[in-house]
Amino acid sequence: RDRASVVESREKRMIGFQISVLVRDHVRSRVGLTCQLSSSKWPMVGLTRERGKNDKLAKLLEERGIPYKELPCIEFVDGDDRPQLAGLLREEWDWVIVTSPEAAMVLNEELDKVDSCGEWKVACVGKATADVLRDKGISVSFTPSRATAEDLCKELPDPAGKVLFPASKLASETVSDRLSERGFSVTRINTYSTQPAQWNQEQKKASEAVDIVAVGSPSALRGWIAQTGTVPHTTACIGGTSAKASTREGVEGVFSPENPGVDGWVKSVEDACEHLRTLQEAPSSKKAD
Repeated sequence: RDRASVVESREKRMIGFQISVLVRDHVRSRVGLTCQLSSSKWPMVGLTRERGKNDKLAKLLEERGIPYKELPCIEFVDGDDRPQLAGLLREEWDWVIVTSPEAAMVLNEELDKVDSCGEWKVACVGKATADVLRDKGISVSFTPSRATAEDLCKELPDPAGKVLFPASKLASETVSDRLSERGFSVTRINTYSTQPAQWNQEQKKASEAVDIVAVGSPSALRGWIAQTGTVPHTTACIGGTSAKASTREGVEGVFSPENPGVDGWVKSVEDACEHLRTLQEAPSSKKAD
């Protein structure tokens, strides 16, 4: 019986490989995925952003009839440099660069403490981040053609000048390094950070029904792994940074959009769902004698 189980498992992996080859151009997946789906018509999706920040993706999934469970994997805490931000906003800068909705919210909160701001323009990495600022009446002067830090740094208009970069403690040095290479003078301060959220037993039980983990940041993926004790079989990522983190962690099926953002994110979820459903509908392999 044990030998038959091993053979059956190998045959299932082979079927997964063959089907992945057939559909890879459409779903941009990695091969060899053999995750068992929930009993739903659609795979179950786990939403991992902090509580209250999953609403946009959840609405898009509801419109498509895709089931989800909200399982926040991270929570935000103040960064060591946050007390400096209000004072720096009183100074003159050519650009204040904001690369996440969370950094935008911190900026909004600190601006409320400032009586008189210096003159500066705002550059945001993408629409979601810009919307957080615009909702508070802050004008956004620049967003890149694609919502990535690399594109922002390549396309930020000349001339090179002084840049204030309030960021997550966990953010890479991409913005500072790339802009410095172009001649900008960058002052980075770490205004917030993330830490794994703590789950109760009900949440841990709910995670067992999840087929696809929707990943909005590397820290959310790390939080999922910390809480479940396992690397997910499949991730649908908001962009390239989360996709690279998934690959590093050993995720077998990694889906990400060409253009980062919520609209691309839901397309990644759809591609992952289609892939898993294709695997589920594949002819069952016969057990070895």
